[in-house]
Amino acid sequence: MTTRPRRPHDSLLSRFRRSDRGAVAPLLGFMMLALIGCVGLGIDVGRSVLVKARLADALDAAGLAVGARLATTDFNADALKFVSANFKANYSGATVTNVTATPNASKSVITLTATATMPTAFIKLFGTKSVTVKASSEITRKTTGLELVLALDNTGSMSGSMTSLKNAANSLIDILFGSDTTATNLFIGLVPFSHTVNIGTSRSSWVNFVNSSKSNWKGCVMARSGGLDQTDDPPSSNTYKFTDYYYPNNGGSLYCPKEITPMTNVKATIKTAVGKMTADGNTHINLGAVWGWRMISPSWRNYWGTLAWNGTILPLNYETKNMNKAMVLMTDGDNTMSSSIYTAYGYLSEGNLGTRNAGSAETELDTRLTTVCGKIKAKGIVLYTIAFNNPAKATKSLLQSCATTTAYYFDAGDSTSLTAAFQTIAGSLSNLRVSK
Repeated sequence: MTTRPRRPHDSLLSRFRRSDRGAVAPLLGFMMLALIGCVGLGIDVGRSVLVKARLADALDAAGLAVGARLATTDFNADALKFVSANFKANYSGATVTNVTATPNASKSVITLTATATMPTAFIKLFGTKSVTVKASSEITRKTTGLELVLALDNTGSMSGSMTSLKNAANSLIDILFGSDTTATNLFIGLVPFSHTVNIGTSRSSWVNFVNSSKSNWKGCVMARSGGLDQTDDPPSSNTYKFTDYYYPNNGGSLYCPKEITPMTNVKATIKTAVGKMTADGNTHINLGAVWGWRMISPSWRNYWGTLAWNGTILPLNYETKNMNKAMVLMTDGDNTMSSSIYTAYGYLSEGNLGTRNAGSAETELDTRLTTVCGKIKAKGIVLYTIAFNNPAKATKSLLQSCATTTAYYFDAGDSTSLTAAFQTIAGSLSNLRVSK
């Protein structure tokens, strides 16, 4: 018997095939199949990990978006919309399902969950056709330091809408305070305005009495002359003091709105002040804006009281670390200066606005509002404006230009839109962060 010499090119695999000492070929096939399965499993698991990471990112983004939409009535629908926008369609063939967003009672924490089902590429050969991954996120709303003033139209045209305004303003207050009754870093003040502003009879030291006396003065003041109706100069001397507003032949209090409420960190105090507002008089939007500025201007420190934050009496300096300043200016009408109404600029016939023509006087009020808005924004105060109940197109344009950005201007044509505007502003003023 002749033995065939082993050739150098004989392979190990060839020897396995020729071997008659065991079932090597089936074993090799099983090993190859297992190897393919492991590789396939690794690839599909890796794909599922990427899908879960992408889903988690989309859920975080959706949570931040939903958290800023406090006026929503369907958190789940909003969450689904934003997850879909941030999760690339058909990413690894995955389909997103079961998106939920659940707020707590004060809407300060929103918990989100979602699942994504991904078809497998390799392990389907072993009977597993899809893999489901889950992701969750928690968004926490936290209001950092904020000095906020609400300058709200209390003119006669608001007489049928005061309840709507009060409800809308209170919704903002509720959102910002959350479940707190007293805040540590939130301060809100109120400036009800018509064609004058009521500083309160307790502040008679700010006033030079020309038209009345302290005993019968009701708290309203005239607009200062010489451009001082457009500045935040405090009444530190006779030059900068105000003149008492006293309506001729009517006991002095006609068209005098409710008293200003300085910034407070007590929820009940500011809500009570909102509840007392009444509607009467003509419209001087510029006075609401300038008095709102004076309430949060550091030049007025020690004029509004002794409320303090971190040892400093309010209002704080501009750009104080961890403290923001903002104003909401809302009106339902155009600036007006009619010949028969005595306002903070006197009678139209007195020419205190540089003209005795009603149209020209109203244009001058618009110009002064633009000036005040510019000065407010130059100080870094965030200015939101709301045009309620469809005032003239020119007034809407004026308010839009007054706002810090066009996104901070709201055209609220009805009561529902007004509440939504206040709630959106509240969301904008609250900081959001991903907590889980």
